[in-house]
Amino acid sequence: MYNRFVVDGRNVGKTTFLLSEIEKNMSENSRIIVLDSATEHEDKSLLKKVEKKYDDVVVFSPNDINDIVLNHINIDEFIQNFSSYYPYDEIVKNKNKLICFDLSYFLEFAHTIYDETNNEELYKYYRSCYNFLSEQIVLVIILMKKYDIIDTNLVVMDELEFPITTYDISCFQENISFLASVHPENSFGSFYKSFEPADFKPYKPYVKRKEC
Repeated sequence: MYNRFVVDGRNVGKTTFLLSEIEKNMSENSRIIVLDSATEHEDKSLLKKVEKKYDDVVVFSPNDINDIVLNHINIDEFIQNFSSYYPYDEIVKNKNKLICFDLSYFLEFAHTIYDETNNEELYKYYRSCYNFLSEQIVLVIILMKKYDIIDTNLVVMDELEFPITTYDISCFQENISFLASVHPENSFGSFYKSFEPADFKPYKPYVKRKEC
């Protein structure tokens, strides 16, 4: 079990690195779940690349604010009743497929609301909904693995943000690994405290030197 991440800027090959790790683990018959929040550019989206490459893929795009409960109840209550919350049923019904979550909706909605209203409070509210949705999905996966409901070995996350909380959900983690990429400004969520740097070398474009 490991938690590793790549913390770096844009256009340095983070998504390509994650895709190569997915390919390697799929070749070893590992069961993988993919979470992506940067799906607007099809040529750069990890989720879109996975959809194109593999046949047995199911994609969930949560957009119902009523599905997000982790920001309204305490962590102990959530754990006791996690099978009642999103996305437990969705995962159970598709646990033999390559499951992907597109988490872009509330993140993009926060920006849309701000552009339309200039309301910073609404922007922060919908952004926090996105943060807690990310954590809720990951915590359900962790608990499903802990209690042998799924046989997922690896969760790969591209550009996900997590909330800063008084708890770290990694303390519930058993026999499941996480690999993530994240921008430096979004790497402060409490879950990321359990992550160590991945063996990643940023892509540097070749620039031909001018002859004197």
